[in-house]
Amino acid sequence: MDLSLSIVSFPVDDQTAIEMAKLLEELPPAHKMVLHPSLWRATDARGFAVVAYTDEEELIGFAAAADIVGLHHYEWSLFVHPDYRRLSLGTALADGISYALVQRQSESELAAFVDEADISAFMESVGFHPDFKEILLSAQPLPDSELPEGMTITPYAKQAEALTELLTAAFNDTIVPILQHNMVDPEREIWLLYKEQQLVATATLVVEEQALWVTAFAVDPRWQGKGYGKLFLKWCRTMAFERGLEEVLLDVETDNEALHVYENSGFRRIQTVSYWKRTIAQ
Repeated sequence: MDLSLSIVSFPVDDQTAIEMAKLLEELPPAHKMVLHPSLWRATDARGFAVVAYTDEEELIGFAAAADIVGLHHYEWSLFVHPDYRRLSLGTALADGISYALVQRQSESELAAFVDEADISAFMESVGFHPDFKEILLSAQPLPDSELPEGMTITPYAKQAEALTELLTAAFNDTIVPILQHNMVDPEREIWLLYKEQQLVATATLVVEEQALWVTAFAVDPRWQGKGYGKLFLKWCRTMAFERGLEEVLLDVETDNEALHVYENSGFRRIQTVSYWKRTIAQ
């Protein structure tokens, strides 16, 4: 069988997007997320796909990579039709990703896969080793959530210094470039939780395919353990309800001490995503 591979930048054309979506239609929705379907047709997305067609112009596999926060860091994954998985097509797609990343002068990359037992041997065969894992959590929107007296949640309005201080205290200074991206990306909404005049917590919200994503979520270490994180997450669920969205999503590393906070706030585990790092730079 003759196969042809090509690289197409985002946004891909309508027909290619339709074919990519059709190839994934049997997958559970959560399994599709690592392939960035919300970015395929986005005009401002930085990313690309490596697509594989038969000589009869049937799409039988593709890999998709995206620079999600504009820092020349790409996350990618791939999918091959089950009937064609013995043709080393996965390896060819991974090679296509590697080539395209070099052309785009990528500074770093991670491969992401829903944590399945049969992926380890393949990833090691193409020169990757496991880096870390994240748990995807989901919660249903809530119809109502009133804030206690003295608590307010407001959109970001140039409080850069205080916000940077909070996030670096909760994480470290590696969060700063992500914060700077969130500040200028019109699709990302930064919200701030105040107790009286004191900044207590922050979250950045992003809407993707009828889901509200909670990202860059942090409570000032001085205010942790007092229920403010749970309060903020409940408010996020109400925001999703008011916007007519289907669910609230967030992901957290498996060793994150705040995992119990999310689960106690009504979030349930959906899946685990394993992230892989290239062993030998190419």
